[in-house]
Amino acid sequence: MKIIQMNLDDFGIYHNVAWNPPEKGLIIMHGQNESGKTTLMKYVRSMFFGYLRGDWKGFFGHMDIRRDNGHEYRIYRNEKESYMTDGDITLHEEPADLWWHGLDRQTYDKIFAMGLEDLQGFKILSNEEVRSHFFSIEGGVRMGVTRRDLTRLMSDLLVASSQGKKTINALLNEQREFDQRIRSLAYDEDEFADLQAQERATHETENRIRLNIEETKQELEKISMPIAAWDVYKRGQDALRHMQELADVSQFPEDGVQKWTDLENKMKDIDGQIKTLEETSRKGPAFQEEWNRWLICGSQIDDLCRHAAEWQQGQQEIAAHKDMEIDWQLEQNQYAHTLSAWTDGTMPERADWSRGLTAAADLNRYRQEKEKWQAAQPKNVAAASDEAATEPERTKEEWQIVGRAVSDIQEALMERKKVQEQLDWLKNEPAGTSHGFTILGVLFLIAAAVLLGLVVMYNFDAVPGGGGAFACAVLAIAAFIRQSAGSDRIPRKIEELESEMTDIQEDIAGMAKDAGIPLSEEDSNGVWSKKLDEVRQHYLDWQTEETKNAWEKEQKVMYDAIYEKWQRDGQTWERKLTACQAAWENWRTETGFTRLSIDALQQAKEVWDKWKTVAAAAAEWNTRKVELQTRISQWHDTAEQIFREVGIKQAVTPQSVDAMYRKWQEIRVQAEVAKEQDRQQQERGEQIVQLKKDQDIRRRQQDALLTLTGAQTAGEFRSKVLKFRQFQQYKEVYDQSEAHVRLIAKTPKNLTELRHELKVHTLKNWQDEQAHYEKKIAEAEKKLAEVAEKRGSIVERLSQMAKSDVYGKLLQEKQNRKAELDSRVNDWLTYLYAQHMLGEAQKYYEQVRQPLVIRQAGEYLHLMTQGRYTLQASFDGRQLYAVDGAQRRIPEKQWSSGLGDQIYLAIRISLAMAFSRQIEPLPLILDDILVRFDEQRQKEALHFLADLGKKEQIFLFTCSQETRAIAAEVRGLLSGETDTIHLFEIEQGTIQEA
Repeated sequence: MKIIQMNLDDFGIYHNVAWNPPEKGLIIMHGQNESGKTTLMKYVRSMFFGYLRGDWKGFFGHMDIRRDNGHEYRIYRNEKESYMTDGDITLHEEPADLWWHGLDRQTYDKIFAMGLEDLQGFKILSNEEVRSHFFSIEGGVRMGVTRRDLTRLMSDLLVASSQGKKTINALLNEQREFDQRIRSLAYDEDEFADLQAQERATHETENRIRLNIEETKQELEKISMPIAAWDVYKRGQDALRHMQELADVSQFPEDGVQKWTDLENKMKDIDGQIKTLEETSRKGPAFQEEWNRWLICGSQIDDLCRHAAEWQQGQQEIAAHKDMEIDWQLEQNQYAHTLSAWTDGTMPERADWSRGLTAAADLNRYRQEKEKWQAAQPKNVAAASDEAATEPERTKEEWQIVGRAVSDIQEALMERKKVQEQLDWLKNEPAGTSHGFTILGVLFLIAAAVLLGLVVMYNFDAVPGGGGAFACAVLAIAAFIRQSAGSDRIPRKIEELESEMTDIQEDIAGMAKDAGIPLSEEDSNGVWSKKLDEVRQHYLDWQTEETKNAWEKEQKVMYDAIYEKWQRDGQTWERKLTACQAAWENWRTETGFTRLSIDALQQAKEVWDKWKTVAAAAAEWNTRKVELQTRISQWHDTAEQIFREVGIKQAVTPQSVDAMYRKWQEIRVQAEVAKEQDRQQQERGEQIVQLKKDQDIRRRQQDALLTLTGAQTAGEFRSKVLKFRQFQQYKEVYDQSEAHVRLIAKTPKNLTELRHELKVHTLKNWQDEQAHYEKKIAEAEKKLAEVAEKRGSIVERLSQMAKSDVYGKLLQEKQNRKAELDSRVNDWLTYLYAQHMLGEAQKYYEQVRQPLVIRQAGEYLHLMTQGRYTLQASFDGRQLYAVDGAQRRIPEKQWSSGLGDQIYLAIRISLAMAFSRQIEPLPLILDDILVRFDEQRQKEALHFLADLGKKEQIFLFTCSQETRAIAAEVRGLLSGETDTIHLFEIEQGTIQEA
């Protein structure tokens, strides 16, 4: 899997940064402290495995990746929102769960994302996550996951704490509570105490019997191991006995059988080839001398044949055009006679008919336009009046003043009418006065008197009583004042309205004077309305006359302008018509069609085009005819010469040339075949000599192989071959048996004991012992049933002796919970045993895988140190040695810090490559891992990482200017190679190529 694009939308100091890293090579990311290197590494980890708990707020980004199968995905991590998409399907699972067998962030950091402090030595190989994911990737992952699941199930059942809340802890606490409650209900009677003691004794007996059963089962399990291995062991011993019987062929060369078989097959092939070659070599030469004349003329024959069809076609074309020549001449004469009627007797060779057609079309068009112009002479639609204009009654300004005055007078009349109606209503209103406020004042005075009486006579509280009396008195005074004010309101209102009426009358009189209306302000509204209507009618008549006069003036101005334009257009059309007439006459003079009219122009053009077409076709054919006759003459002369050379006595025609070419093709093929047969005849002779030499060599090799194996004849050799194959089969059976026995034993100690038992005992001994233990278990289980029956009777008796049924219920409930506790404990013990067995199996599985990782790490160290060191592990895999050029083994304690870092780096990369081979490659992220290397070691490490980067994607983050300079130097040394080292600079949230 490769990173093809990083998009840090909002990630720490990175904002809207998009970067496409190289997919191969060592990528050096150089930057000073606080430049963003750690943030970029955190981005990569977060895209792969998500944000750490509580560390997601404010982080937005996505990453494009390409897997080994070519599929591309985009991983989104926007705070808590995360998903993947390939453009068609959206996935919400984590990449590690989908593709990497549940690889977690911590294990990824231990292998693929390492810093200087992470180079922690050989102990990384003992890490449980690393072992389960890298040494046993196939079945080991499932074993490791199952062991973790078993551990989780065990922790769900029991924790090693008195305050634990798990299932078994809770059940044990319940048993203690039951015991306390039962003791609180105990009796003083001796019988009850004795029964309790017997009940406890049954528990002890049951536990002792169960312990004996478990011990017997363990012994039975030990016996089952040799029983399971017996058949395999006997098969291996039988194979070993047969191997000892065939010991004389044990040193037989492993490839001797294959060599002898290959030699025999090769000898048979050589004999067959020699016989076949000798049979086919008995014929004489196949080539005939008379074919040489044809071979000499072959190129000329091929060239002439290529033109034979063209020759025949040319003859046919000349024959076909004889009648057409006569037709063309006749058509030319007819067209020339027709054209002479429009000319002065001379036939023009060229004529620009497009110019003539254009001139004629323009002349016709301008004639039509002139006729249209004459028909479009404008007419004066405004009637001229010779009468003297009458003087208007008023001017325009005076009529506008009258209009405004009429409108104002109308409004004033409406206001006068409304005021008059109010005066009439007030004058007709009765003169009586309302006494409502007087009555209300009397009531308030009575209320004040009542409150004062209550205070004086009945000792009522003086504060609320006196306050209420005062308030009522004030309200009574206000009512009397309001009554006196309302008595003269109507006369005042009438006086105000009469004053307003006077003002309105004066305004109407002034406006009537301005408008020239002969009415008095005392006249009624009806008289005023009638007079105002007459004034408005005069105003409208005046407006109509003004509009008519204005329209007549505009029409006169418009007619003058149109007539003037009409005259200018006529002059323009006359000039254009004259020019077109001149152009038409010029064209007729230039072309010679002096008697051609415009109506006959199109007909003349069609006749002239036909005449030109016929004349051009006749001229073209004459040229073509001369060319064909010349070429046919050349081909005829060449054919006559070839016929004489090859001895053909026929008339020269295209058909005879085709017949000659077919004969030439037959002779050429026969000649080529004959030459090839003669060449093969010579090669067969050479092959026979070489095959005989090879036969002698194979015979000498057979003799040497017989001498090596001590055989005198081929038959004796084949006998030894059969025995050797039997020996190999028995050896394979023996090795498989031994491997099966080691797998059954699980540990070296058990293996030694198992071998001893298999040697000194027989199967019957173990089967008898197995039957004994099974019988013993059955008897113990029978005793358990008896103890359970006895405890049941004791519990029943105790329940009967209780003063109430509380004691019996407690005992029964305790027994039920005890049964559940026993079941949970059995489950916990089962998980413990399964976990132990899986651990042993995983350990054996890893012993096969781990040496492969160490061997690969040794190869990487050998490359990194320029061949000075390699690695070697102890047999049990617990100790690691560096082996120098003198084959001296150097233990871990004697390594220098630089050598140790190189070894640890090689182991880390080997583990990563193991993961890549089994599951999928992941990018390597290295954080300043070279700071403890000297300059030479840094060059070697960078050279090694650059070579590894040709297949992998490797990021090396560093703040060291020295490391960057060395990387640039190494890149210069590798300048002829591709995908080696890429340099990038990181500075304050930006990534730039160096």
